[in-house]
Amino acid sequence: SCATSTNSKHIKMKLKFNGFLVLFLVLVAQLTFAQERAVSGTVSDNTGIPLPGVSVLVKGTKTATQTDFDGKYSIKAAPNQVLVFSYIGMKAQEVSASSTTVNTKLKDDSVELESVVVTALGVKKSARALGYATQEVKAADITRANNNSLAGALQGKLAGVSITPSSGAPGASSQIIIRGARSFTGNNTPLYVIDGMPVASQPDFGTGNGVTGSDIANRAVDIDPNEIESINVLKGQAASALYGLRATNGVILITTKSGKNLAQSGKPTITFNTSTSFETISKKPSTQNEYAQGTNGKFDPNSSMNWGPKISELPNDATYGGNVANALNGGTLRPGLYYVPQRAKAGLDPWVAPRAYDNIGDFFKTGFTINNTLNVAQSTEKTNYSFGIGNSKQDGIIPETGMSRYTAKAVVDTKLSNEWKTGFSFNYVQTKINKSTAANDGAIVGVFGAPRSYDLKGIGYASPTDPYDQIYYRPSVFNNPYWAAKNNEFSEKTNRIYGNTYAQYSPVISEDGSQKLTVKYQVGLDSWTTNYRDLFEFGNKLDLTGKSSRINLYGTTNDVINSLLTVNYNLNITNDLNLNVLVGNEYNHQNTKNYDEVGTAFNFGGWPTIANARTVTATEFRRQTRTVGFFSNMELSYKNMLFLSGTIRKDIASNMPRGNRDFVYPSASLGFVVTELEGLKGGSVVSYAKLRGSIAEVGQAGNFVGNFYTTPSYSGGFWSGDPIQYPLGGVSSFVPNNVQYDANLKPQNTKSYELGVDLKFFNNRVALDYTFSKQNSTNQIFNVPLAGSTGAAAFVTNGGKMRNDVHELSLFVNPVRTADFNWTFNVNYSQIDSYVEALANGVDNIFLGGFTTPQLRASVGDRFPVIYGTGYARDANNNIIVNAQGLPMADGKLKVLGEVAPKFTLGGSTQFTYKRVSLGAVVDWKNGGKMYSGSNNLMNFYGVDARTSDRASQFVYPGVKQDGTPNDIVRGGAADPNGAQQLQAALNGIAESAVFDASFVKLRE
Repeated sequence: SCATSTNSKHIKMKLKFNGFLVLFLVLVAQLTFAQERAVSGTVSDNTGIPLPGVSVLVKGTKTATQTDFDGKYSIKAAPNQVLVFSYIGMKAQEVSASSTTVNTKLKDDSVELESVVVTALGVKKSARALGYATQEVKAADITRANNNSLAGALQGKLAGVSITPSSGAPGASSQIIIRGARSFTGNNTPLYVIDGMPVASQPDFGTGNGVTGSDIANRAVDIDPNEIESINVLKGQAASALYGLRATNGVILITTKSGKNLAQSGKPTITFNTSTSFETISKKPSTQNEYAQGTNGKFDPNSSMNWGPKISELPNDATYGGNVANALNGGTLRPGLYYVPQRAKAGLDPWVAPRAYDNIGDFFKTGFTINNTLNVAQSTEKTNYSFGIGNSKQDGIIPETGMSRYTAKAVVDTKLSNEWKTGFSFNYVQTKINKSTAANDGAIVGVFGAPRSYDLKGIGYASPTDPYDQIYYRPSVFNNPYWAAKNNEFSEKTNRIYGNTYAQYSPVISEDGSQKLTVKYQVGLDSWTTNYRDLFEFGNKLDLTGKSSRINLYGTTNDVINSLLTVNYNLNITNDLNLNVLVGNEYNHQNTKNYDEVGTAFNFGGWPTIANARTVTATEFRRQTRTVGFFSNMELSYKNMLFLSGTIRKDIASNMPRGNRDFVYPSASLGFVVTELEGLKGGSVVSYAKLRGSIAEVGQAGNFVGNFYTTPSYSGGFWSGDPIQYPLGGVSSFVPNNVQYDANLKPQNTKSYELGVDLKFFNNRVALDYTFSKQNSTNQIFNVPLAGSTGAAAFVTNGGKMRNDVHELSLFVNPVRTADFNWTFNVNYSQIDSYVEALANGVDNIFLGGFTTPQLRASVGDRFPVIYGTGYARDANNNIIVNAQGLPMADGKLKVLGEVAPKFTLGGSTQFTYKRVSLGAVVDWKNGGKMYSGSNNLMNFYGVDARTSDRASQFVYPGVKQDGTPNDIVRGGAADPNGAQQLQAALNGIAESAVFDASFVKLRE
């Protein structure tokens, strides 16, 4: 029993001890939780400006948060814990959480700031290490004005880059050229690289001479600006040489949002953006409002001219007036009214009071654009991702025009271990564009040229009994623009997938970190199908026989595979000397299939399909091209001050003739950071100064095709269509293609030289970058015209030289920067002079596009390109020569009428930010250059433009007679009432009369 008692006491004591232990642990836990409390504060930069998005982490835990827009945060932490503050471009800082209020200032980390510059092949480098010019545009600058066009969002924001939109219509193509054109007739578009994957950006088809049909969008329209994190433009050949043949025109590197720069809080960030904008026609032409439809002072309701009587006199017209008895009113007067036959056809009261109509204002409507994007992103210790969907819908200012774009994307990067990393980028885009016609088929020609007395909108566009029987002031050839918008169709629809995946291996090869090795393999795909539909419905051109109706269904399917292997080795030879070597291989293969189906002459209206056509023809085209490249880059840096770099690449291109398919291109660059010299470091005035220079050589392959046979065509001349179509009676016919290719064709070659300086003052509050570059492009590839006796029309060969001299200047100023207020402005100046130095032997100029007159041409000795056409006949003193009627004469031959390129461009932007309110603007100034305006020419010829309003005054056209004496022939006035009309008729045959100065200053945003 004693033993039992002892054991019982022992058990009781053990139970008490366990109870005390549990109580003690509970008290400790309560004390620990009691010690955790909310710590809050504000994070700012070293000038006191609050920093949003700063990562705040409790060291040694996963507890984390981010600062809000005002730089404020709140987090739970114990007094003995440490808070870690980190932000891109700033030095991380650790602060004790001993107080419940912890405010901190982060200092700039210049090394980290410079490391975000993305260069060729996606390699990130310090900005100071570059011996050539690049320019970066951040997401905020791209999306601030909610422009759904990438080209439109970049206008005015880059030096040395020319951005020319074809129009303001939804989905309109834009031409982006870096440092001037290098090819007469070939590709001048830069290479686009999205998240490391080269993607197509050119139009799938050309627009021929650009005088019929509609615009064709380039594939850059598929890029959603809202998904872009940054854009870096590699301007010179030295910057882009590693990309080889495809990068002779520079490179636009696009990095999309990936979640990488988010705070590593472990929490997803969900962002929804929506924006709406409205568009109107920016400027309407001025019109005269006094004279009516007709010619030679007489009213004619079926005339396209506007040289009739005064509008107020229409009721007195002997045939159509209501003030006088005539067949139309049956002798019953209709005072103050006149008869409009088109109103009668429309079922309306044909008798109306005369007035001038705002046909231009009535036709154009208010367009709108709606952009919506939803993004989910997260960054953790090992993984970052970004998933997004977007929609953009745009209704144009021209009826029945618009664009819709749907996008989906996914970007994931993950660190599998300390040595292995992998990830992928995926993008899906569907784009649909409804377009208006242009040039000879242009709908707005009938709007701008409509007679001032004709009610284009109010009368209607079709007969109430037959929707394909047009009502129009013109009896044939041209369509009523409202009817064309409703019945004709020019559309394109694209489905596109592009992206890539990679694996990266970075083994530890040295314990002290003096050597680093990175092996990366990336494979990507760019696949798209675009279907085009060009439709001229039954009734087109007021032709009810159907012969003028037509449908063209065409399209393309492309698959591009790009494989890239790189090996990067970095060695710290000494503490001051560093060596970096990159070697790699790139494989690019493209499969292309094009189709073209044409149906002519519909049987009847209302069934606008190719099955309704009386004649159908179809063609198909298939082609594969492949480029294999081997490249290397070596960089040597000394004391973070002197940087020497050299590259070499060998490309083998399948789209060149056998035996002439491989090419080698080198480049070299040098950068010298002057402010790293002793005595210049840490200067309060000059914060940073770098001199740089480079030399490079890059080529551009042609598109060689072996001689082949094709079906003959007999269209042209008096035939509006193709009078003979094969097969004919079951028999096919083939003839040699009329374009022959040089079997010794070589790639175009561009050698470039670049010098520049980068300066920063007053602790980086002022930055100035200047670059001068010279590019010499030889072995141009273009069609040399051949005599008909050769059996061919053109010969594709090498010949010609072009020279580009380019000056670029970028200025950044941050005049005011306080805790609540910030003001910045940027200026980008560009002067690009491109000269045609030579063409093929015996060729002085070549045709690039346009009408019989005017045209665009490349002309030896002139800047590229020039307007070519009929000019005024002039004497030796440049005086215009007039004929016996005192009207200007046309020269008997085509000549240069003006240079298209401007003397210089200047883009400027400014941004004022006060707390959460921001006000900004982007201005674009283009100085010089010429343009031909067909609209102005026709409005003057038709008598619609305000410049034709004075028809009563006498005039003497300035010039000389054919005998050299001053012109003294008086025209116009009461004795010559049709003098003004005859003057405009004479000027209509002289293209020079419609060539204007193309200078402008535009408020872009």
